[in-house]
Amino acid sequence: MTSVGNVHPLPTGNANPAKDATQSQPERIRSMIRRQIIRAELRPGQIFTEPDLAREYGVSKTPVREALQMLTVEGLVSVLPRKGYMVRSLSFHDVREVMDLRLILEPPLVAAAARNVTAELVTELRARIEDQFRDGNSLEERLSAARDFHVTCAHASRNTRAAAMDRSLTDEVMRFYHLMPMAHDHFSSTEERTAHEAIFDAVATGNAEAAQQLMHDHLLEANAAMIRTFYNAGPL
Repeated sequence: MTSVGNVHPLPTGNANPAKDATQSQPERIRSMIRRQIIRAELRPGQIFTEPDLAREYGVSKTPVREALQMLTVEGLVSVLPRKGYMVRSLSFHDVREVMDLRLILEPPLVAAAARNVTAELVTELRARIEDQFRDGNSLEERLSAARDFHVTCAHASRNTRAAAMDRSLTDEVMRFYHLMPMAHDHFSSTEERTAHEAIFDAVATGNAEAAQQLMHDHLLEANAAMIRTFYNAGPL
C-alpha cells in the first residue's frame, strides 16, 4: 500500500480562518485532498488507505472516512474492497461528459451575468484576463486565472446552484490540464485570449445574446482542443 505524497497537515488555528469557520473537519480534509487531485499532486491510480491519510493529517480515521466518501460521490476516488481507495483516472467519456455539461450550463449563465453586469464584475473579469496572459506568470497562475474567469461569469448569473455545478466542472477541466503538459500552450494562445476578450466585451456592455453565443463558441473550440490532446496522449 502506498502512502500519499505531498499531503500537508490539516490547517489549525488561524491558518485559514474564513474556511475553518464554515467547514467541518471532514469538509476541510475533503477540500485539501480534492485540491491535490485537481492539481495532479495525487496522480491517477495512486492508492491509499484511511490510516495513511489519518497519519498524514494527524486526525482520526472517522473524518478521513467521511471526506473520502464525499470524494467517491464526486467521482474523484474509487473504493477498492479490502485495499483502500484509488485516485480515478480520466477517460475520454469523462472529458466529453464534463464539456457537454459545461456547454449546457455556461452560455445561459454568462448571458445572465451580462444582464446583471456591475462595475465590480467588469473590473474582476478584466483582472482575470490580465492575470491569464501576463508575461512571467506561472502555469498555475494562468490556469487559476482562466478558471476564475469562467467561475466569475457563472457566479455573476446569481443562479447559485448552477454556478456551484459549473465550478465543480471547471475544476475537473483544470485537472485535465494539470495532467496534460502538451495542452498548456492553450492558455496563452491567441485564440484563447480573443475568446475571453470578446466574452468580456459582451458582458461589459450588457449584450446577453452575444455573450451567450460567444461562450458557446469558445467552449466548442476548447472541447475540440481537449479531445485532440486526449487522443494524442491516451487515458489519464
